[in-house]
Amino acid sequence: MNLVVPLLHYATQQPDKVALSDGHESRTYSALVQRMKQIAQGLQLSGLNQEKVAIISTNRIEFVEVFLGAIYAGCVPIPIDPKWSSKEVNVILEQCQPKMIFTENAFAKNLVLQDREIQLLTFSAEEAGSYDNWSDTLNSEAEMNDTNELLFIGFTSGTTGTPKGYMRTHLSWMNSFKATSEAFQLNNMEHMLAPGPFVHSLSLFAIMQSLYSGATFHIVKDFNTRKVLKLCKQIPDMILFVVPTMIESMMQEEIPYQTQIQAVISSGGKWTEASKNKCKEVFGGVKLYEFYGSSEASYISYLDIHAENKPNSVGRPFHGVEISIRDEHFQEVPTGSIGQLYIRSDMMFKGYYQLAEETTAVFRDGWLIIGDLMYKDQDGYLYMAGRSKNMMVTGGLNVFPEEVESVLQQIPEIEEVMVLGVPDTYWGEQVTALVKWNGQQRLSTEEIKNYCRQHLASYKAPKQIISVDQFIYTSSGKMARQAMKDYTKRVMI
Repeated sequence: MNLVVPLLHYATQQPDKVALSDGHESRTYSALVQRMKQIAQGLQLSGLNQEKVAIISTNRIEFVEVFLGAIYAGCVPIPIDPKWSSKEVNVILEQCQPKMIFTENAFAKNLVLQDREIQLLTFSAEEAGSYDNWSDTLNSEAEMNDTNELLFIGFTSGTTGTPKGYMRTHLSWMNSFKATSEAFQLNNMEHMLAPGPFVHSLSLFAIMQSLYSGATFHIVKDFNTRKVLKLCKQIPDMILFVVPTMIESMMQEEIPYQTQIQAVISSGGKWTEASKNKCKEVFGGVKLYEFYGSSEASYISYLDIHAENKPNSVGRPFHGVEISIRDEHFQEVPTGSIGQLYIRSDMMFKGYYQLAEETTAVFRDGWLIIGDLMYKDQDGYLYMAGRSKNMMVTGGLNVFPEEVESVLQQIPEIEEVMVLGVPDTYWGEQVTALVKWNGQQRLSTEEIKNYCRQHLASYKAPKQIISVDQFIYTSSGKMARQAMKDYTKRVMI
């Protein structure tokens, strides 16, 4: 089944309902389907059949039109982050070899197109771009090509390294949409908002979830706290898909008390217990959910913040998700013991694009290896011990920065923290904390050590503290660990 089939139904059953709105322009379901078919016809007339179509764009209606049009035509859309450097963008283009590129005028000048046959179409807010001229010449008589099981190729946000292309199928996302309805106790799905970049899986998923459910998706060009809260004040029963940093920003405003938000659904980073408790106070009766997942796995587990008292847990598995926690010998570990997380579900991705070895490395006997170290309690709730790729070895002992960070985040004087290992001739790696302070008061390294020793083994306590004014984030709102590690190296030289 093709993921856009429900849109065809809505275009007939609720043609005048708004599908997309950016506050200035909107598309009803009938108008959106017409544009989708026009773009599909243009792709097909250009000879594209299951070919790749790149989209390099900020959040805008045209992004969604092209994404849907490519799918309807049987092509494979590839969203590429416009915030990447021109070198990174061109590497991805060289790897994927799209036959057509849709972008904004501002980004087009940075593209290096080796293949002169690639057609380039541009959006423009100021004047009609080539995209408008091209699409206006087309009609909406295109036939849907549903022979391609591949839905799109996305790219990881690169928090710790080079982005990899992950391949998602129609069926994997449709199964994920069903999981949303089963897990989150929503009154209705009428209005949705995901203010992160469309090129990242959380917001892109929310758009398609909204359209698949016949709801109205509200587009904001980029995350602006006041703009988001103003929308939530104007639109009743808004469902928000956000990352924890966005929640923190919203809670600093006074407007939340006046909003009509139905639910806040958080992912893309660990939501601290302190922030959750504050959120319950600030947003009152708003439904609060946290889910744990990835671009490759889709949904893994979720937590109802109001109903479930499981501090620091990432929740219980979604329906249909099998969980296995195993040791280095692929043997299941006892309840309460830490091991590598494996999952199996019908929501998983197909593999990494043109990376056979990396794909083989993350699958074993049908199980997907997540790369996170976990343990589960007697009730089946999952707890993250750390990312295997972030693990430090200090004095011959393993330390996971996430475990230390969860303790440091409880200190009122600390606003934000990241823990990493710094090379050391004696320890191998010295546990180091990068700290953004919450105000003028700063604690000494010894004071922080003493606090940590109440909750952690002594060797896990930071041996040095580096104060930072701010942290670097990826465009999806996650802390850019590799960039912060590079920063630390420069500071310590």
